[in-house]
Amino acid sequence: MSKNSISKPAKILVCDKAIGKVIDIFLTTFLASYFYKISEQNMIYLAIYHIVTYIIATIGAFIASDYIKRKNKIRLYRLGIAIKAFNIFLIILLKEKIVDYVYLIGIVNGITTATTGFPFNMIESEQVESKERSKYQGYKEATKNIAGIVIPTFLGAYITFSSYEVAAMLILIFSLLRFGLSLFMQNGNIQEDGLRLREFISIMKKDQKIKKLYQIEFFKGITVYGVMELVVSLLIIYELKNDLELGAWTSIFAILTVISMFWFAKYYKENRENKILKISFLFILISFVCMICSINIYTIVLYNIVYYIFVNILLNITETRLFNYSSEGIYKDKFNTEYFIFREVYLNMARVLGFLVLWMVGITQNMSWLKILLLFITVALICMIKMSRDLNKDWK
Repeated sequence: MSKNSISKPAKILVCDKAIGKVIDIFLTTFLASYFYKISEQNMIYLAIYHIVTYIIATIGAFIASDYIKRKNKIRLYRLGIAIKAFNIFLIILLKEKIVDYVYLIGIVNGITTATTGFPFNMIESEQVESKERSKYQGYKEATKNIAGIVIPTFLGAYITFSSYEVAAMLILIFSLLRFGLSLFMQNGNIQEDGLRLREFISIMKKDQKIKKLYQIEFFKGITVYGVMELVVSLLIIYELKNDLELGAWTSIFAILTVISMFWFAKYYKENRENKILKISFLFILISFVCMICSINIYTIVLYNIVYYIFVNILLNITETRLFNYSSEGIYKDKFNTEYFIFREVYLNMARVLGFLVLWMVGITQNMSWLKILLLFITVALICMIKMSRDLNKDWK
């Protein structure tokens, strides 16, 4: 393996994430646009959909955890891919009636999250070596967003000139490709013992690093893995006329992410981390102040640029720490499943909290509440940066 390369299992995971990105663009950005239009620009349905999703995802993670630890996480991951394909089929079947079945769609999506996202985190933890983690994170994000350059414009045009349902049929093909790729993944770290939640909690209480890692995950659940991801799309949807324009802007932002992620993969060093965090903080603060002063196309574009560059760099720094620590000592040998169960709990609690605030935006239909939501997200990002700096000191 060359100096700038990654291992074969890591390459398979990078390809999987690229295909998954195509599916996720459809089920996040364009699904948000679809919900927003057919619900007559009401955010309540989007908020309910996500709240149900993450409550079910948390319950599902606990139900699936014993099977993941003692049997076959790859098999469960394949099941999750199939359920996600079924979710797309439901969207095709229900069409404009999707808002009437928002709870059903949310439940199915929650099951999908529990059977794909949760086991995939553990697969990443096991199959990517710590020494290649930062390169893997950079290449994974860059490759995902290369797909994110081409696919949004293509999907936006396709939806604009045909329909959302016809585009969904194309996305089912990508689900089949992802399922086929999963056949090349290797199941590892099977353990005979069942879950040891009480023992893990006891260890966690004494481990300051894992406490800070989970606190960072909580703030990520509010921001980059939660309501912020939807808000950056909604802000663009709010200003644009059709899905073609939405896709074009999404592709432009993806180009910025690709550039920043290749930079991250090539140049990231731990001794540069504090400087990167300070720069990220500055740009996040500037973009927030601009949005509070005036919400218009220019401030929205600035906010999205900051999200797609600096927030994604911040995400990759924290992900590198989280997954490296999961591959050390007792967390690798005995408590890998428990490690990621609690990660899901912290993430999903924060996600539900964030979407409850979005629900308030939908009820009031008041831009003041949107500004409160942006303040909420910005405070979470600042806390995330502070915790990352504190954790960086602990690691030295």
